Amino acid sequence: MQVGNLNKEVVVTGIGVVTPLDNGKGVGSFWDGACRGVNTVRPITRFDVKGHQCGVGAEIEGLMDLHDGISKNDTDPSFRIMSLACKYAVDDALLEGDSLENAGVAVGTILGGITSAERYWGARFFSMEERRDDFFREYCLDSVANHVVKRFSLRGPSFSLSTACCSGADAIRTAATQISNGRISVMLAGGVDVLSEFVFRGFSALNAMTTDGLVKPFDKNRRGLALGEGAGVLVLEDRFHAESRKARIYCSLIGAGTSSDASHIVKPNRDGEGLARAISQALMNAKVQGELIDFVCAHGTGTSYNDTMETKAIKRGLGQMAKKIKVTSMKSMIGHTLGAAAAIEAVTCVKAMETGTIPPTINYQLPDQECDLDYVVNKQYKHSIDVCMSLSAGFGGQNTALIFKRHK
Repeated sequence: MQVGNLNKEVVVTGIGVVTPLDNGKGVGSFWDGACRGVNTVRPITRFDVKGHQCGVGAEIEGLMDLHDGISKNDTDPSFRIMSLACKYAVDDALLEGDSLENAGVAVGTILGGITSAERYWGARFFSMEERRDDFFREYCLDSVANHVVKRFSLRGPSFSLSTACCSGADAIRTAATQISNGRISVMLAGGVDVLSEFVFRGFSALNAMTTDGLVKPFDKNRRGLALGEGAGVLVLEDRFHAESRKARIYCSLIGAGTSSDASHIVKPNRDGEGLARAISQALMNAKVQGELIDFVCAHGTGTSYNDTMETKAIKRGLGQMAKKIKVTSMKSMIGHTLGAAAAIEAVTCVKAMETGTIPPTINYQLPDQECDLDYVVNKQYKHSIDVCMSLSAGFGGQNTALIFKRHK
């Protein structure tokens, strides 16, 4: 990735995920479920959803039993699944010794240790006699990144980013900039969030969640999103460093763009102008034309508002060829994983290029004339993919686009 005077090529050498598709079993299980179009959205069991129009979500089974083999005593599930996703990515990259110890980390999250906060707050306030150190250790937004640093003994920079649903993508973008600037050779980058009652109630109040139990991105009868949980991590490296240690290289991160709508806290710009600017910036950054994009991993929440906006943004940003580019939404299968979403979708891009397979947008039945792109619906699509783009749009008018190019 090159920005201005930056000239270090950033490559992906390792990937790791924990999602409801794999329930902690790793990338292989995740990718198998994704390509088969497995729906993990089902009735929520973790907390009471009575009185809400939506009662479904995508839960990771056995969440509190998951651990990375070392950090077995972590009480907050966000620590557990991020640490496990990082371990998968580090193992996949065969990263060890000085290369690992001198690495940095960038974590995107909206909620941090939210379940710790729920446990401590409950129905009461702190008394003056209570110890608060555990609370602040676990609940601060930077607590997940701090945990990763400690778990893997990382001595490089540590970043915590909270840019709504772009958090995972912005963590990857920030990490890549550190490498491209020549400040560091290796970064672990990704995002994490867990399903919580606090967020569920918030989205319920916004009437943003599915009322029929299905997430149907781009379908005319889409009824809203479902919340999910998970973590996604990339190992990013300076290409020279990766080649010097004979690492397997999946792909290069060749471009990134970001913008703000400057309009409404929960409603994106209706015509997609903000997201289109992020797409244009990413294309300029990558020095490629829109027609070279083979696949777009869309934000694709399944809400009427977002899907229409995103379709317009893709057409504005990619031009006349937009309708010939394959588009899919992982959220149809695993719900909206918030700060983890873009990181999981980045892993999806990497696997799509590696395998020549695009997972489907499931639950699609009826075309919408306002969502008229070439969506991959209900069945996986096999085709060679050289360049792909991942899109994210979040509350506050956040927009981020990442572009990856397959290593040959």
